[in-house]
Amino acid sequence: MHSQNSFSELRAEVKAFMEKDGMADSVLSDPKWLMDFALLVDITQELNVLKKKLQARGRLSVMPMIISQTNLCHFPACKAFTDVGTPFSGEKYADAIMKLQEEFDCRCANFKTHRDTFQIFADPYSFNVQDAPPVLQTELNDLQCNSELKAKFRESGNADNFGQFLRELPPTFPELSRMFKQIMCLFGSTYLCEKLFSTMKFNKTKYRSKLTDGDLQAVLRVSTVSSFKPNVSQLCERKRCQPYCELTLIGQEVQHGLQQEGQVAHRQAGVAHATGGVHQL
Repeated sequence: MHSQNSFSELRAEVKAFMEKDGMADSVLSDPKWLMDFALLVDITQELNVLKKKLQARGRLSVMPMIISQTNLCHFPACKAFTDVGTPFSGEKYADAIMKLQEEFDCRCANFKTHRDTFQIFADPYSFNVQDAPPVLQTELNDLQCNSELKAKFRESGNADNFGQFLRELPPTFPELSRMFKQIMCLFGSTYLCEKLFSTMKFNKTKYRSKLTDGDLQAVLRVSTVSSFKPNVSQLCERKRCQPYCELTLIGQEVQHGLQQEGQVAHRQAGVAHATGGVHQL
């Protein structure tokens, strides 16, 4: 998103630079293309804001009506082009946003199926017991009647305290605890997948084209685990080592050979000494 904003703000400079180097592109002078790009910048900026509030679908449902009326108060990039006389088609872009909303509805269909579960997770004390899944109704009713747990829940204002409350839930609520843990794992598993993908992209570059799948798997395994301790005993067992007795025999043979060489050298020295005495006589 930052790169889109930067390009939108520096489009005149980019156009001049490309023309200077003989790489002029006609799209940078096309009003239709520029307006399409401006809408992309505005929509992406809006989605970045809405994803933090988890309200993308609610805001997108009213955007087609707003933009069809050429009300560009929420579309600053498009407004900047219309202010200089660039033609704007509200109906065209309203249809584009409606298609984007349909894509959101298709991809987020599972959230509608588990809407009740998410609402129980957000506030189990304000959810109607009769609307809960049958397997949770009894435990949810007992939880809402427990004034001590209710007070602890109200005191857990931030995410850390809320997680602590869920972890300390008594064992008399097994189904609720299982459901809470499943929902809490959704966000952590998504983060781990994104982290793994980033690590893979960092390691498998064009400069490491010979990196095999097995090597990449080993690199990812070492890079992603928080505490990795090698099994030294198992690694040593995989290595083929010579037995102690075999090494001892080899050493004895070498020592015996050295002794024999020493005896031969001593005899040769004795014979040479004797021969020298004979010559003197």
